[in-house]
Amino acid sequence: MINAMKQRVIKLVEAMPKGAELSWTTDLKENEFAWITLKDVEDLPLLAEQILPEGRLVTVSACNAKAEDAKSFHEVCYHFVMKGLTVTVTVLPTGVEPTVPSITQWHKSADWTEREMAESYGITVANHPNPRPLFLHEAVQSEAMERLVPLSTMTNSASTNALWEKIMGEKG
Repeated sequence: MINAMKQRVIKLVEAMPKGAELSWTTDLKENEFAWITLKDVEDLPLLAEQILPEGRLVTVSACNAKAEDAKSFHEVCYHFVMKGLTVTVTVLPTGVEPTVPSITQWHKSADWTEREMAESYGITVANHPNPRPLFLHEAVQSEAMERLVPLSTMTNSASTNALWEKIMGEKG
């Protein structure tokens, strides 16, 4: 089964119009993992559609881009599973405002994570069917997590209660 999914991943990568890089890793138990980096974020919807029916989206994560990539501040990783094979697809948001296309049309589980990413990191999700904020009032600017809670504060808090008290204390 895994070999068949590996072949599907190879075909997915070959089908990307603007190109993609594929690499494989293995853990200590010899589980294999596929890592795809799309050369153009605009190929993401095609990949999201073509990974079906075997693939399903598990989650989406945004993080700071690798230091050697001067063109982008963030990178976004889409974590899929294809019948037991983990496939991580990485894209670099483009544009003056970092932007990625929505894949909610094909993967309903992207709805929440795309909205959370937009709200927390200020990454615009183009053509999202429900772009309302999840947690913050619409008057609060995006990238709230980066502005309101410095990483050093978050990692130094012994518990979520301590973090919450710090946030509420600063509000007055």
